[in-house]
Amino acid sequence: MMAREGRPERQEELAKASSSVEGEYRKLEELKRSEARFRTLVEHAADAFFFIDSEGRVLDVNQRACDSLGYTRGELVGMSVAEFADRTPEQVREVLEQLDPEEELSVEGRHVRKDGSGFPVEVRIGFLDEGGRKVWIAVARDITGRKETEEALRASEERFAAIFRSAMDAIVIVDSELRISMFNQAAERVFKCTAAEVLGNSFREFLCSDSRAVLDQCVRAVQRAESRYCYLWSPEGLTALRADGESVPVEATVSLVEVGEQRLYAIILRDINDRKRSEAELQRLHEEMVYLQQELDSTHGYGEIVGTAPPMKSVYEAIEKVAATDSTVLITGETGTGKELVARAIHAASWRKDKVLVRVNCATLPAGLIESELFGHEKGAFTGATSRKIGRFELANGGTIFLDEIGDIPLDLQNKLLRVLQEGEFERLGDSQTRKVDVRVIAATNRELADAIDEGLFRSDLFYRLNVFPIGVPALRERKKDIPLLVKHLVMKYGVKLGKNIESIPQAAMTALMAYDWPGNVRELENVIERAVILTSGAEFELCERLTASASAGPSRIPTLEEIERDHITRVLEATGWRVRGDAGAAALLGLKPTTLEARMKKLGVERKR
Repeated sequence: MMAREGRPERQEELAKASSSVEGEYRKLEELKRSEARFRTLVEHAADAFFFIDSEGRVLDVNQRACDSLGYTRGELVGMSVAEFADRTPEQVREVLEQLDPEEELSVEGRHVRKDGSGFPVEVRIGFLDEGGRKVWIAVARDITGRKETEEALRASEERFAAIFRSAMDAIVIVDSELRISMFNQAAERVFKCTAAEVLGNSFREFLCSDSRAVLDQCVRAVQRAESRYCYLWSPEGLTALRADGESVPVEATVSLVEVGEQRLYAIILRDINDRKRSEAELQRLHEEMVYLQQELDSTHGYGEIVGTAPPMKSVYEAIEKVAATDSTVLITGETGTGKELVARAIHAASWRKDKVLVRVNCATLPAGLIESELFGHEKGAFTGATSRKIGRFELANGGTIFLDEIGDIPLDLQNKLLRVLQEGEFERLGDSQTRKVDVRVIAATNRELADAIDEGLFRSDLFYRLNVFPIGVPALRERKKDIPLLVKHLVMKYGVKLGKNIESIPQAAMTALMAYDWPGNVRELENVIERAVILTSGAEFELCERLTASASAGPSRIPTLEEIERDHITRVLEATGWRVRGDAGAAALLGLKPTTLEARMKKLGVERKR
């Protein structure tokens, strides 16, 4: 009877035991699932995970640890941390033993890859108790990028500090209340005090009252974000105060400098005392130059030109009229009359006077290079063009170009020159790009261009484009009244140049110079005077030339035909600078072939004296 009654109780106990087993089983399954999730998270983590025992050996790692060190998982498991952590085994064990189980340790170190290369890491180490077994978890992060950023920032700060210290201008960094936080060496020189003496003080102490108001206004403008930069200016100028109370004129700027959340202001100042003194001296020298130039013009003529004879006055009037325009000018006249001086005078009196005057002698440039000289060329445009070259027209942009001996320019180049005159554009040799220039053109020639046009050597349309405003320069024989003035000017010029004090010019010498016709014009006269000054030994000018014979009362004898020929050839050669060939050479002036003239020079014994 009792056995039958106990049977339900036994069944109830069995049911409870079964339920308990099922609960434990579910907990075990959940734990397994939790561990699987943990393993998955660790395996795919961006940081390297190392599971380490108390001896400092690796129990397990994730894939990131393998990738970062270059080892396989099998190679890392069982390996001592000391082999890749750049530490000794004793140091590793010491770190693990001192670790508090309740805390996490964070250190920076260095890991070494399998190939021997290293990289900086930040390591966080924690403690894990696995059923009584001590396991340490080390999570390592590669901080190479952060270290590079920190190094770049440090280098940048060092560069800034070096620039701040060595800047020529005074730099003062202030806060929103204008209290000084930085003060460079230049500021110490300007204000005559050290940075240590002024840090924390108000910068207003270093400005006069008017300048303080200007500074406050600029800082307020920057604070309102109207601008991050402001130039300090007042009609009367800014005045700073040195530590000793001395005032000094300055110019300054204020700019915003944001350091984190802090807004600072950089005040850069420059002592302009030296500049003001230089500007005053330049102004004085300019006024002196203008005065002396006016004196020279009123005494000797126009600009560098010397002469007061009526023919020259007409030239001065023409220069004055055309200089104010941009019209093309054609200057004509014999060799040696001073055509280049007329061109310089026109440029000096024009609105382009502050720009360059570029001179080109078309007669002296080789025919194959004149286009390159005028318009430039690109690298490789022709044999020998090893680099790009800017032509004379580009060089003269904004100014004036003087084309001397324009009659000698090759016919095939005249069309390109005409285009520049008409349209102000051209192309460099070897380049298809069209370039624009703004150039005032002045040309000169000693040839009759009308004859060259008839001979087919000069384009008529180019002549008419050049001949907008012609100026004829008279020959010296047409203005002999100017010879005494020219002689005195040249004697003084070469006397100073050669270090000689020539006080007087004998009347006989002046008479001889006046009587001569000067086929080489002023250039020949200048050569004669220079030679005479060289030969003069005292305070009185000595003219040691055959010119004196033409001024004597009567010839002592009649010269032979050979002497006359030798003398005439010598004078023409001297007038042309002993140039035999070319349109401006002696052969052309004498109407001879160059070979014929050279043969006569040899026969007559005509040689240039060195």
